[in-house]
Order: sequence, then structure tokens, then C-alpha cells
Amino acid sequence: MTSPSHLACSPALLPPGTVVGTWRVQAWAGCGVHGAVYRAVPLLRPLAAPVALKLALHPGDPRFAREAELLSRCLHPSIPCLLDQGSWRSPSGALHPFLVMQWVDGLSLYDQARLHPPAPTQVRRWLAQVAQALAVLHAQGALHRDLKGDNIRVSYADGRAMLLDFGTGLYPGAAPLTPALAFPGTPVYRSPESWLFEVRNYGSSTARYAPSAADDLYALGVTACRLLSDEYPQPPEPFRDEHGTWHLRDLPLPPTLLRHPHVDPSLRAITLRLLSVHPEQRGTAAQLAEELEQTLRPFRSGRSRHLTETTRMRALPWPDWRWVAVAAAGMAAAVWGWWSLPGKPLEETAVAQVQHSEAASADVGTAGLGDAATTVASELPPSAATEEAMSASPLPQPVPGQVRTDEKGRCPRKGLVALNGACWAETTGDPEVCQTLGGQLFKDTCYLPFIPPERRHPPTSGPKQNP
Repeated sequence: MTSPSHLACSPALLPPGTVVGTWRVQAWAGCGVHGAVYRAVPLLRPLAAPVALKLALHPGDPRFAREAELLSRCLHPSIPCLLDQGSWRSPSGALHPFLVMQWVDGLSLYDQARLHPPAPTQVRRWLAQVAQALAVLHAQGALHRDLKGDNIRVSYADGRAMLLDFGTGLYPGAAPLTPALAFPGTPVYRSPESWLFEVRNYGSSTARYAPSAADDLYALGVTACRLLSDEYPQPPEPFRDEHGTWHLRDLPLPPTLLRHPHVDPSLRAITLRLLSVHPEQRGTAAQLAEELEQTLRPFRSGRSRHLTETTRMRALPWPDWRWVAVAAAGMAAAVWGWWSLPGKPLEETAVAQVQHSEAASADVGTAGLGDAATTVASELPPSAATEEAMSASPLPQPVPGQVRTDEKGRCPRKGLVALNGACWAETTGDPEVCQTLGGQLFKDTCYLPFIPPERRHPPTSGPKQNP
């Protein structure tokens, strides 16, 4: 088969079928300042899993050798695996370096959060994964230097945050790529100490900033700020003391990050620490990853208990209508079936209240999830203060057939939650589990619509009965 490489006039727009090394381009996937990314497959195995082929836009770009070096040094699930590297000869005869890496099918971090607003537990998980990747990088004495939400991709397959684009990274012995007082990356992610260095050395032709791991951690703090508040911090304001020495004031931070009631307090504290103008207060990536992992352990333990109990319940010899209801209506049917088991009084069912105290909800989604003993919900409607606090985020929307509250805003059974004029069962706030069970996330809690058996749709498959 003749390669259509002669049709390609630019490395930024290779047509499908172009051969680059031992790889064949399938589709264009994106383009940045220094390189274009394509989905490709092995030349001799066209049915193999796709890979990401990153091709330099400029001949001999040294960033590609640097990225290859960093990727080969750092092995972590949140860092793409390097599969191959080489050079592609353009129609003009110029050699453009290329890298072949693990294909990450997903969305950028900010796009993922915009389309699917994450619970605090998910934000912790993403930050922990990126912090772990940074810890591996920093353990090599290396730095990323361009960490931002657009360089983090959330995988469709498992929801993992992947750190990408190591082309401006740095490792011991690497030759500098930028001139003195030139800073790679996006300005809003630059650390305060780099801005202060620039102010203090303005006009110098020899001064060169020495980046550190604290720069990457500050960039991670900006990323967290953007996730939590949808805003960026402002650059710090420099000022001179009585001796004429330049210093920096604290960063002007988004009011949403500081005061919005829906920002998780523990995530706010971590973000403020990472955004400190004092780099030593940011700690290390390894410390941050461990701190975030500790907050996730109770949640994982609770989720494990929840899934174990769900598996046990499914093994019970339930009547046929219950099995059909679970298949047709998800966990809402399972909840009703569990409450309706013979000999199981309603009072044994424990469902968490919506009206949590402020202290109890400070770290919702991370502590004690899945525990069997929780507080039975009140039959009274939420207080005015609770409704005002909830109004800032969309309420779960009732579904057809769902039991509605009476004129006093009450549900017909104990253990149900009255919310948005309908009755709900409350369960774990894990987004993946909630979606699987057919629930709706609200304030980090999963609400399952309460639909009694007589209102559910009849099964649409299975043996037909004679009229």
C-alpha cells in the first residue's frame, strides 16, 4: 500500500493514513504550540489499540527529547507510558521528532468538571492522583513546570486523572530551553516566588530563576482553586519595605473559594496552603498525596462495605417481581424490595438525614460512608435555613411515578427524605455508584427516587402471559 505521506504539507495537519515511523495515523486529535497529536495504530497491526502520536511542529525541537527522557524515568498510572520515539521526514526533507505514548481517551480536567460537576471525594481523588505523579517526578529531581487543568486529562475508562505534556519539564543535567528571565508555562499558574524574582531582577541579562518542586505545587493549587471556585487567583502585588527590598502581599483569592458554603472546608484548606506566597508552607507532593489519600480511606472502606452488602442482598431468594424491578428501575426498586421483606420492620432501616449540621457536613463524602448505623431522617420538611443553603445548587428532579410529599411536605414512610416536593432514599455519594443505581447527586449525597412497586413500569422482556 502506498503511503500518502507525500500529501502531507505540514506536521500539524497530517491526513489519515500517513505513516510516521512504524505507525499509521488514524485521525487528528489536537494541536498545541509545539506539537500536534494524532491517534495512530501500529503499521503492521491495524486492529491494535490506538496510541497517541505527538509530532513536533518545528524540526529538531529539543522539547521532545526532554519529554521522552522524563517519561522514561517516571512510571506511574497517572503518567502516560512512553512507547516509541523517532523522527518523521517532512516533504521538504526536514526531520521532526515524534513521541508515541499511551492513548488517554477522555476530557481535560476542567471540561470534565464543567460537564459532570464532581463531588468533593472526586476532587480529592483527582488531586491525589496528580500529587502522586508529581511525587514520582520530584523524586527524580525533575519538575513538570507546566501543570494546569488543560494538561490533565480524565480518562473515560476509569476516571483517573492523567498528567500530560512534559515538554517544558526539567531534570538534573538538562540544558536550559529558555533565555534568562523567561518563564515557561501559563502565567496565571506561575508561583509568587518566580514573580518576585522577576521583579527583583528586572532588566538583568544574566539572572536565571531556579525552579523548584514548590512551583509545581503552586500550579496544582491554582488548578484546585479553578476546580472549586471556577475562578483563578490574582497575581500577588509587590511592594517595597523601608529598605527598598521588594516583597509580595498575599494573593487576592476568589471570594467563592473563601466563603462559598458549598466549597468543601478540607479542600479549601489544602488549596489555601498550596497558594501560600511562602513556598515552604506548601509541603511536598508526597505529603500532599498522603494527606489526600488518608481522607479517601474511610470513604473507600465504606464503599467496600456498601458493595459487599449490596452483593449479599442480591443473593437473597427474592420474589421475581423484585428482580425485575431492580433490573428496570435500578436501586430505587432494590430499596423498596429490601424494606418490604417479610419480617423486617421499617424501624430497622437507617437513612442519613438531609439536615446535617455544618460541622458534620464539613468533610462529607470522606468519613464513615457506608456505615450501617446512621440517623433516621425526620418526617418534617427541611428548615428555611437548610432550604436556603441548598438553593445554591440544583435540587434532584423528581421522576415519573415517584412518591410526592403531602401538603405538609412529609413523606409517607420513615427513613425517606423529603426534597424538592418528592420522597427519596439516601445512599453513598460516590458518583460512579450513584449513576449505576439510577440516583441523582446533590451536596455530595446520592438520592434514589422512591417508587413503589405498583407504580413501576411492567417488564418489557421475558415470557408473555395470556390475557
